[in-house]
Amino acid sequence: MKKLLIALLLVLSCALLFACVQNDPTGDTTAPSEEKTDNTTGGATDAPTNTPTEAPTEPDADVSEPATEAPTEAPEPSPVKLYQLAPEKNSLMQSYVIKTANGKLIVIDGGIDGEGRDRDPYMPAALRAIMGLGEGEYFEVEAWFLSHGHKDHMYELSKMLRDYSAESNYKINNIYFDFPEFGSEEYPTENADMEFAQIKENINKYGEVIGATVKDGSTYYDDINGAVINAESVAKGLSFEIDGVKIDVLQTWSIEDGTSNLNDTSLVLRFHIGEQSVLFLNDLGSIGGRRLLATYGDQLKSDIVQMAHHGQAGVNKDVYDAIDADVHLWPTPIWVWKNDSKIYQIDEVRAWLYGETFLEASEYDIVSCLYDKYPSASTVTRTWGRVIDGMKIEFPYIVPERPEPETEPETEPEVIEPVEHDYVSEGLVSYYSGSQSTRKGHDKDSTVWEDLVGGHDMTITKNDDNYFSDTGLRAKGAKHNFPDAIVDTVNGQAFTIEILLGDFVSVGTDFNTFINGSGDEIALFRRNSVDELELKFQINAGVRIKVKGCLELLQNSLITITYAQNDVVRIYVNGELRGETPTINGSLGASDLFIGHNAQGKMFDTTYRSVRFYDRALTAEEVAANAKVDGYGATDGE
Repeated sequence: MKKLLIALLLVLSCALLFACVQNDPTGDTTAPSEEKTDNTTGGATDAPTNTPTEAPTEPDADVSEPATEAPTEAPEPSPVKLYQLAPEKNSLMQSYVIKTANGKLIVIDGGIDGEGRDRDPYMPAALRAIMGLGEGEYFEVEAWFLSHGHKDHMYELSKMLRDYSAESNYKINNIYFDFPEFGSEEYPTENADMEFAQIKENINKYGEVIGATVKDGSTYYDDINGAVINAESVAKGLSFEIDGVKIDVLQTWSIEDGTSNLNDTSLVLRFHIGEQSVLFLNDLGSIGGRRLLATYGDQLKSDIVQMAHHGQAGVNKDVYDAIDADVHLWPTPIWVWKNDSKIYQIDEVRAWLYGETFLEASEYDIVSCLYDKYPSASTVTRTWGRVIDGMKIEFPYIVPERPEPETEPETEPEVIEPVEHDYVSEGLVSYYSGSQSTRKGHDKDSTVWEDLVGGHDMTITKNDDNYFSDTGLRAKGAKHNFPDAIVDTVNGQAFTIEILLGDFVSVGTDFNTFINGSGDEIALFRRNSVDELELKFQINAGVRIKVKGCLELLQNSLITITYAQNDVVRIYVNGELRGETPTINGSLGASDLFIGHNAQGKMFDTTYRSVRFYDRALTAEEVAANAKVDGYGATDGE
């Protein structure tokens, strides 16, 4: 009986199945309650209108070959994409992501959300949007590079590692960086913008969570600082590939650059994507830039370049000339880009590129603070999804040929007839006279201080506190930049600078800065707290000369600086030697040079009665002779 019952049930089941197939020859087994997505009218139980008249037949019994599916072609890989991320327009930060053809992620730095430093990190949401994932979905980063130890580059990664746990739905497979051993005898520098202890602690925590193996007596941080995890050293010359993207490490930090500027420890990386190259300078400064140029020269040529140090006070013009890029990436906040205060070098850097200043983004200049949209909530994936396409470029990146700027008809260069003077003439590059502001005579309404011997004229910032008086350029609360020819002079193998001051009034809360470069490659200033005149050079670990009794000493005084590579540097006041340094090796590598200062802590009020530059170091006798012309001391025999 039991067997008979089973047989009846099987027959009934087959009959029902045959009836269903007969009513729906498409084989659609969608349940009646499920919504259908075809174009038929009526409900899910309606009979189709194209029912065939014959029932389907079984295949012949003697067919023995298995059915095979038609071969399918592998999907074409997606274009490689580069993202220059910015959670909003105000943060000074840098964050780049490369998504390879097969969806691998490569990150450089990650930056800092300046408007939400205490929020959860924004990078997981941004990376999920780049990958097309939903909120909280799993992702992996194949490689994460940290360029150097400043928090505006590494803070977001530090937060991600700080909060990492076994439940975190992402993983970072490789971290690449090479930091000096901060706090060591070799590299004592630890500056307030680093938060070095936090990144070290958080990297070690991450290593513990993922169960990374380390050498005995070492830490996870120690094992990956200067190394690819469990692999080869991060060093100049390292080259490897990630999913077809070739990565070259062109430069790492060197103690030869000195220890006063952390930016010069930046990694320099070049990515080769198809036939195009992208050079990341990160925050490299003038000293590191000089080493880079000396090593590679014209081999630095790249299609795309990330502008060093957010586009201002980074490498010098000659480095960008060698790179000769078609496209410039600007990881720059809006307040640096606009430069309303005129305290940043970015206007000059923009002019280096095209011989003209500009403020608009284009296909040649991709600026992070000029995007049309930013995420409304930087830690939410879907808000990044709405804006992320506006922050990317795809490879190959086709750039239209930039039109040549209209040029004025060529004119004969002005022949400069040096104005007669009684100073030492040999090697005199420029002479700015306070009593004759132009080569045609003294013009107190002029906005240009003309060079009376070399034609290297400088534009001055003219306002109620900065103008020409009868005796010179009155300067208070403004920078006055020298032209490139003068910057080249102080970057040479030897120079002399002579500054003749009038009455001097201290205004700044901390310093009075008389001559300076944006990267502090050279700085002549008074330290107010101890009333000392200091001459500082960034090279050779910030070697400096100190002269006491500055406030009285500088009243109507002549200050002379003589410099020669591999020789002693000396400072004279009114023709008399007042201090000297040990031998200094190397040139300054200044990106700019200016007199005066507009920072509240560095201001003063004086008149520059004269400024002179030589392309050699004057002897003590020559310094005394020039001082005599200015009315100080006496020459031999008098």
